[in-house]
Amino acid sequence: VVIMTTKTAPMTLPPTTAPQPEPPSSYIRTTTQSYISRAAHILGPDRVHAKGKSVIRPSVRIHGDYGAVVSIGRYCHLDEGVVIAPTVVDLEVAVDDDETKKNARENFPMSASSSSSGFSTGFSTGFSNHRRRNRDAMMKQMRDRFLADLSPPNNNDNDNDKDNDNDNDAAKRTKPRQKALPLSIGSHTRICRNTVVRSLSIGSNVYVGSDCLLHPRSVVKDCCVIEDGTVIPPDMVVPPFSRVRGVP
Repeated sequence: VVIMTTKTAPMTLPPTTAPQPEPPSSYIRTTTQSYISRAAHILGPDRVHAKGKSVIRPSVRIHGDYGAVVSIGRYCHLDEGVVIAPTVVDLEVAVDDDETKKNARENFPMSASSSSSGFSTGFSTGFSNHRRRNRDAMMKQMRDRFLADLSPPNNNDNDNDKDNDNDNDAAKRTKPRQKALPLSIGSHTRICRNTVVRSLSIGSNVYVGSDCLLHPRSVVKDCCVIEDGTVIPPDMVVPPFSRVRGVP
């Protein structure tokens, strides 16, 4: 048996620039050993409770100004561009109202309690090649529209304010009173770039990819993976140990 070997030139990799580490002075270290970027936007910090050992990167926006508590567990990582905002509901409509769920199902045909396997298979096969090519543009439009809907709850408690015009007073009376619900994020959870979270809760040991949209009243249980570019419809409950992907 003759084994012939040939000498090949060593493979050369294209030159790459290593990412520059951020200076420690650009972060604030809290008493619970969490590192919060000075470029992050923490609105209503008295209602943002971080248990510690977490990292909040630049351009992260956490809305504690809605009047509801935003709780973040230990060893969490919020990447750049992440937006965390509580769910806002009308006080005249119960959270589990059947009509609300019916409207949500009409806008998002996916069932709220579907398993991850049916979710990924149905949407991965349902996408046409044209939609795949325009996926980035579609996700950008959805994210911009999603962010445009962010607004604090409307509390019409100041009915005796005489500085407003009559038209403004009438508009306030017709607009229903709203309330923000608490939002909790478990420990050992990572949320990647440009993801918008408006869920009721995200469990522990959860990985949420980049450019995801988690709609109001959705729930993600423990030990789940939400792949990049996934949209979680309203009222959907992701069971534990699930892997989810797709856009309704």
